[in-house]
Amino acid sequence: MPRFSIRSIEVFVREMPPDRMPFTVGRDLSAKSRRPRAVFLVRLELVRDSGPAEIVVGRSGDRPSFGWLDKRTDRAPGEKLADLIDLVKMARDIYLEEGRGFTTPFALWRSCHAEITRVAAGAGQESLTASYASALFERAVIDACCRASGLSFFEAVHREALGIEPGLVHPQLGDMRLPATLPPQQRTRFAIRHTVGNSDPLTDDDLEQRIGDGEPETLLDYVVRHGLQYFKVKISGDGEADLARLSRIWNEVLVHADQPAVTLDGNEAYTDLEAFRSFLDAFEGELTGLLQHTLFIEQPLTRALTHDTGTADLIRAIAQRKPLVIDEADGTVDSFAGAFAIGYGGVSHKNCKGVFKSLLNHALADHFAHTTGRDAFLSGEDLSNMAIVPLHQDFDTLSVLGISHCERNGHHYAYGMSHLTEGEKERLVERHGDLYREGDDEVFFAIRGGEVSCGSVFGPGFGGTTQPDWDSFTPLDEWVPG
Repeated sequence: MPRFSIRSIEVFVREMPPDRMPFTVGRDLSAKSRRPRAVFLVRLELVRDSGPAEIVVGRSGDRPSFGWLDKRTDRAPGEKLADLIDLVKMARDIYLEEGRGFTTPFALWRSCHAEITRVAAGAGQESLTASYASALFERAVIDACCRASGLSFFEAVHREALGIEPGLVHPQLGDMRLPATLPPQQRTRFAIRHTVGNSDPLTDDDLEQRIGDGEPETLLDYVVRHGLQYFKVKISGDGEADLARLSRIWNEVLVHADQPAVTLDGNEAYTDLEAFRSFLDAFEGELTGLLQHTLFIEQPLTRALTHDTGTADLIRAIAQRKPLVIDEADGTVDSFAGAFAIGYGGVSHKNCKGVFKSLLNHALADHFAHTTGRDAFLSGEDLSNMAIVPLHQDFDTLSVLGISHCERNGHHYAYGMSHLTEGEKERLVERHGDLYREGDDEVFFAIRGGEVSCGSVFGPGFGGTTQPDWDSFTPLDEWVPG
C-alpha cells in the first residue's frame, strides 16, 4: 500500500554574485564554459497517505555545472545548459507522475531513475547528466520522507526507513543489509581538502594585484590562515606544465603545511593512456616526496576510456603505484562495479550523482574489499556545494558514509555567503555557529585547524531543518540565463 504521495514540485534558481577569483579545471581554462552563476533549488510537497493530512516540504539543490556533466566538444555551452534544463524539467514530470503513490523513497527512486535514464538516452544526453537530474529530485523526496517520519537522515538509514535493498540493484550483494556496512556513529567533523584550480595563485609571486577583501588569495595564504592538511590539485593533461606547477606547490607551499596529504584530479584531461603513464613516470622520478604524500588520482582519463576493458592490464599496473578513482565516469549505477573490474579502486561520492548510488557504492566497496582482497573506497568530492541546502545535505551524506576528509571549493572562489539573503545569514549564524563565522561584513565557512565541525546540521530531515527564503528565488520556468 502506498505510504506517501507527491503533491507538487517546484524548481527555482538563485543567481550568484560574481566569483572573487576564477575556478578553472582540466584543459579548458574558461570558467564560463563550466556553469552559469546560479544554483538550482527544489521545493517538493509530500503528503503522507495515512494519519493527518499534513503537507511536508522536502528540499534539494545543486550548481548546474553543465560543463562538468557534459564535456563533448561539439556542443556549445549554451546548448548544454538548455539541454540540462530540459532534462531537469522532464525529471520533475517523471517524479510527479511516479510519485502519485509510493511506499518508500528507494522504491520511487528505482522507478524514476530508470525512466529518467531512458529519456535522457533518447535525447542524446550523457548518463552523468541523467544521474544529476534524477538526484536533484531524489534528495528532495528523501528530505520530505525523513521529516514526515521525524527522523534524521542518519536515523532513517540505520533504521532502514528509506527502504534500501542493495541486492535489488546489485545482485552480487544478495541480502546484504546496508547498515551493517556503515559506521555505527555519525561523523560530525571533517578535514577540508582544499581545491587548487589550474589558475589559482600559489604565492604572492602569482598576484598582479590583490583583491583586498580580507580573505586569503593564494594557496599559501590559505595554508597559513586555515592550517590546511589536505589538498586536491587539478592537473591539466599537459604533463610538462603539470609537473612544473606541482613542483612549485610541493616546494614553495606545502613545506608550510603539517603532514600534507594530496589528491590529484584530471577531470578527464588525459585522452591517451600512454600519455598519462608517462606523466606518472615523470612524477615519480622528479617529485618522489610529493608522490609519497599523494593519496589517489581521480579521473585522469576520459569517461569512455575509463570503461575500456582493453586498458585493464595497464590500469592495474598503474594502480599498484597509486589508487585510481572514477568521478565523471560514474554515470550509471553499475559504473563503479565495471571500473573496479578493470582496476580502479575508488569512486567519488557527490550528492549530485545520487545519494542512493553513493550508499550502494559504499556497499559495493565493502563487498569488493571482502571478496577480492583489494582496497575499495569512496572519496568525498564537491560540485561547488553552496549553503544552505546543497552544502548541508552533502555533509549529511558524508556523515553517514563516514568519509573523514572532503573536497570543498564553493567557499573560497565565492566571497563567503554573499549569495544568501540577510535572513538566511542570520539563521546560519544563530543555528550553525560550529560551521559558520561572522566576518566584518559577511558570513564565512568556519575552517579551524584544517577542519570544520557541522554537528548542528544533523537534525530531522536530510540536511537539517534550516530553510532558505523561498520567496527570494526565481522559478526555473521564468529564468533567463545571463
